[in-house]
Amino acid sequence: MNIRCRKINCKFNHNGTCHAHEVWVCRGANCETYQKDEDKTNIELASELSPTRPNNVPLRCTASNCLYNRSCHCGANGIAVVDNEDTNRADCATFIER
Repeated sequence: MNIRCRKINCKFNHNGTCHAHEVWVCRGANCETYQKDEDKTNIELASELSPTRPNNVPLRCTASNCLYNRSCHCGANGIAVVDNEDTNRADCATFIER
């Protein structure tokens, strides 16, 4: 599963791709894997300046009301993780309520 990450200060975000060993999305489409990295800045470079590499991070989903949830696994081709109003959280932007 290809996971794009827009949570710039996440310790698993490397140039816009997630490099965690596994990602958990839970109820409310919250990314439980997100961990704030105090050493990262809130500045993002243009993708042309830092090329991305494909990733195949396993994704577990317990958001039972998500259209893509298939027995706690995500059935989408890929997801995007984005900022939440709470700066200590991140959300799955691919979430679609069924």
